[in-house]
Amino acid sequence: MPEENSFLTAIDAASDKINKLADTIWDNPETAFREYKSSEALISFLRSEGFTVEVGVAGLPTAFIASFGSGHPEIGFIAEFDALPGISQQALKPLPVKLEGIENGHGCGHHIYAGDAVAAALAVKAYLLSSGAKGTVKVLGCPGEEGGSGKAFMAREGAFNSLDATFGGHPERFWAVRTRPSLACCNILYKFDGRASHAGAAPHLGRSALDAVELMNVAVNFLREHIPYDHRVHYAITDSGGDAPNIVQPHAEVMYMMRAKDNADLNALCRRVDLCAQGAALATETTFTSDFRSASSNLITIPTLQRTLHQAMLDVQLPRPDDKDIAFANELAKILIDRTPDMPLYPDKILPLPDHVAPHFGSTDTGDVSWNCPTVQMHVGCWIPGTPNHSWQVVSQGKNGFARRAMLYAGKAMALAAVRLMQHPELLAAAKREHLERTGGKYEPAMPKDVMPHL
Repeated sequence: MPEENSFLTAIDAASDKINKLADTIWDNPETAFREYKSSEALISFLRSEGFTVEVGVAGLPTAFIASFGSGHPEIGFIAEFDALPGISQQALKPLPVKLEGIENGHGCGHHIYAGDAVAAALAVKAYLLSSGAKGTVKVLGCPGEEGGSGKAFMAREGAFNSLDATFGGHPERFWAVRTRPSLACCNILYKFDGRASHAGAAPHLGRSALDAVELMNVAVNFLREHIPYDHRVHYAITDSGGDAPNIVQPHAEVMYMMRAKDNADLNALCRRVDLCAQGAALATETTFTSDFRSASSNLITIPTLQRTLHQAMLDVQLPRPDDKDIAFANELAKILIDRTPDMPLYPDKILPLPDHVAPHFGSTDTGDVSWNCPTVQMHVGCWIPGTPNHSWQVVSQGKNGFARRAMLYAGKAMALAAVRLMQHPELLAAAKREHLERTGGKYEPAMPKDVMPHL
């Protein structure tokens, strides 16, 4: 390692503690906005490392911002730590084996996301101490990414306004800098109320809330032909009104998720979906209410940060699997249906920055961070290629030796890129210019002011 990058050895020195921290989060899989043990483990660790910690950010009990240093530039590292419901799994098992008494699991690898953020922050702290440079490093403890849009609530309250740049390292099946933007997104629960009646003896006296839900869905399905190609509408009937077909259902609910190119287009799409609900209620003589649950802004990408992070990834040695990693991968790979014969057992190269950015139709609450400061994300190649996201197979790999080394590598690459921004103000200035060009310097949250997280 070049002498000028010696601050990265802080990650090696703390590797056992970082691995233990990530394992603690894996061992306590908690869903959105209930990540009390995980949040406390992170806060305690960072305080022990000399960081000051603000807790309960934006009124979210498990959100926090840990800081070290003073002044600008301020560089942040995103830490996610929520798990997914229903995918309990024992570690390092090539077949599904639930953990007794535990229903949730880290099927998106957020314990790795939190661990690489902490690792990166420790390395930048080491740089600030050894160089005497002015600057602040922050760990952004962001709860409720899975369906909760935790970062959007934090952004709405100004949690990211002071940052000069932010990095995130999300687990994946490959190594790359994220270059694709994402769509703005919102979740709205539509609740219909009618009147119960005997479906055989007196159907004319009933007003079916379930009919209203189904009519709304039909109307939205016809609407699909008349919305832009990059818009998306998804729904799930969350309350069908009961199990008895001889009762006219007096209440029914349907959850809608809408996606659009940006927040303005999202608002327009929501208005049209609302009209479908109004029409369904009118046709069935029912009433409805809409319960806005969450929203995320579209992701803004910054080429200067992408190039800086990509170069840093090239300048840090990628992790290599050991014999135990290979033995486990050979067993798990047998059941991964998305694998092809040419896939390596583990990600072994960094994908180049693309000449053309393909559209991406997913959504992330990191979009709200990106509207407030230049933001870049890394795909951390810690999973066996062919592993499906949000699966028990991801949970099984959560304590794999390769995944742990990949986490530490990601911390080093992000820290190296962050320090280069500190050492080369012209890079940070260029990133800020690009950010201003893309945002116009104005952030209008997709999340309404009166909406709070649904637990």
